[in-house]
Amino acid sequence: MSARGTGPRGTGGGPVLAAVFVVMWSSGFIGAGIGTAAAGTETILMWRFIALAVLLLTWQFVIRRRRLTAREIGVQALLGLFSQSVYLFSMFKAVELGVTSGIASLIDALQPVCASAFAGLVLSERVSARQWGGLLVGLVGAGIVIDGDLDVREGVPAWAYAVPFAGMVALTVATIIERKADMKTSLSDSLAVQCAASAVFFSLVGLATGHAAVPTQARAWLAIVWLILLSTLGGYGLYWFILQRRGVAYVSSLIYLTAPATMIWGFAMFGDAISLLSGLGLLVCVAGVAIVHAHSGSPRRPCRRPDVGGGWRCGGAPFVRALRTVTSEGDRERDELR
Repeated sequence: MSARGTGPRGTGGGPVLAAVFVVMWSSGFIGAGIGTAAAGTETILMWRFIALAVLLLTWQFVIRRRRLTAREIGVQALLGLFSQSVYLFSMFKAVELGVTSGIASLIDALQPVCASAFAGLVLSERVSARQWGGLLVGLVGAGIVIDGDLDVREGVPAWAYAVPFAGMVALTVATIIERKADMKTSLSDSLAVQCAASAVFFSLVGLATGHAAVPTQARAWLAIVWLILLSTLGGYGLYWFILQRRGVAYVSSLIYLTAPATMIWGFAMFGDAISLLSGLGLLVCVAGVAIVHAHSGSPRRPCRRPDVGGGWRCGGAPFVRALRTVTSEGDRERDELR
């Protein structure tokens, strides 16, 4: 079972499953809106990752008796800190400050383009002038959307819109780290370690800020369960499922659809207004993405492995973990010896 390259592998569930994936992936931003209305960002994320860490660590290292090297644990913990801890803290804090879930998801959707651009600088991967142009168009579009949102949302400080950009940068850094580390750790092992690292991070933040108490409002626990089931297990699981069957290009294109989906969802659930200027900016962002993904005359170098961010998740949506598309025979033998 392989997802190497960018070509289609099959139907991947068709348009219905693709639509479900977009909804699941965008659910993380809606969950942030639900949770931060009942408890602080630190509280929601702390208890979300404590629950996830207990479940995944028990399954991977107690029931399945998996073993990892010290380097694997160190690299995955570092990835978790950037791709989950800093990234999600920034996105949730932005929503808590008043930035709409739709705007936050729009900024997040620019991450694959940004990661590809920075990969050209850090990893010496070729980035064409067309791709740089698409990145600039996308950033201009994001600026237009933010300007339009400022007109309809009073009381939100302008600097609050820089917070999700910080999260996007953290997501990009995680992608670069993973590429340079070139780890062969399985997806389930990686997710367990990353969630454990994030649980420690958010527990320290919660204790330091005085927001570590167990949530008492039902809405807070609704958000935590929502984020675990829909965003983590639903969105991330479907990302992997579709990736294996349709390839990187297809699933990456679906990621960009989460911004308008989240805007519509935010309007329906929270009454988040969408100004005419914001709608225009969204179209500019779409145009920037189209420029980046437009086919050029020369063939593209095939991907060594699909990464959430550069080629691409994640996270995503929620969890940025470079996804290995196929396990080598040597890795299988190593797992059997374990």
